[in-house]
Amino acid sequence: MNHEEWRRARRDEIADKVKVVAKGTVTGHETRVLPGIPGEWRITESGALTHTADGVTREVPSGSPVELGTGRVALAGGADGFYGVVVTDDGVQAPSGIDAYPYDPAWVFEGEFRAAPDGRRLDVEHLTSPRTTDSVLAPVDLVVTINGTEYVLHVIETMPGQRLVVFTDETNGTETPAIGRWLVLPLLEPGSRLTVDFNQASLSHHHLAPAVFSCPLSPPGNHLPTRVEAGERALMYDLKEKTTTYLRHLENREWDAARAMCSENATVWHNDGKGDSTIQENIAGMAAKVGPISSMRYDVTRQFDQPGEVMQQHVVKVVMKDGAVFQVDAAVYFRFEEGLITRIEEYASLPG
Repeated sequence: MNHEEWRRARRDEIADKVKVVAKGTVTGHETRVLPGIPGEWRITESGALTHTADGVTREVPSGSPVELGTGRVALAGGADGFYGVVVTDDGVQAPSGIDAYPYDPAWVFEGEFRAAPDGRRLDVEHLTSPRTTDSVLAPVDLVVTINGTEYVLHVIETMPGQRLVVFTDETNGTETPAIGRWLVLPLLEPGSRLTVDFNQASLSHHHLAPAVFSCPLSPPGNHLPTRVEAGERALMYDLKEKTTTYLRHLENREWDAARAMCSENATVWHNDGKGDSTIQENIAGMAAKVGPISSMRYDVTRQFDQPGEVMQQHVVKVVMKDGAVFQVDAAVYFRFEEGLITRIEEYASLPG
């Protein structure tokens, strides 16, 4: 699967997972309540799963969705007294995209699965409230060399057949989630070699529905003491907020962070008669001109958005190192694709 295919698959996965509002298991004949879902779940004497709410009892056949009302749908899997239940809600707002670093082939490596002691388990914290620690199967280690340094990362199986490396790195807490990210790996035997693509470092399910998914944290030893500038960074629910974040990076002279929010082929136009420039040229030009500037602040006055586009007005307030103060009024258009800025058009009124 190439990177674009992987990204499409991730968008589809997130579109499904973000709608999950409850999940759990129902076993035996005792009634069960799922937090946030009215009604009770029960398994009948014949082994069928039922849901009762407002005096109405519905059978929930395995593999067949059942409407629970108010846009919620239950889907169960299992049989004979043991069922897993997932409830989704079509009214849940889906993210508008996934903020990710630009694809970089330099973050693709060859790795190897190294055998671990038979039946090895690790104590791993989970994002429950309060947090809990569970013993998790860790059948192999992933050995990968990054920039000349060999790292050994524990691979865990929180579900049968799903192998994960949950890792942290030096971008966590600022550019990526503080709790780390995931690499989903294939089910291979110890000694197998495999491609390790950090461009596919993904957000955990906890980001999609924190009240539902109590995901594992990074096991001890799974920290990479380097900046992994690849993979997913955050879910995007509001492109207007994203444009503001871009401007804050410019204010703080965080040129690389601003550049990472744009596609490789993004273009910029200004009403200065010079035509289009690449995003690289635009940011390099800004970086070259800020020497005399003490501080710069973008005050956003109005924003309008529609899918993939934001139009805003803002005022740039500039304080020079010699004490001079001035401001620039501007209207700016942003276009987005796949969560990245692909086009900026700025109409600025410079002081006369």
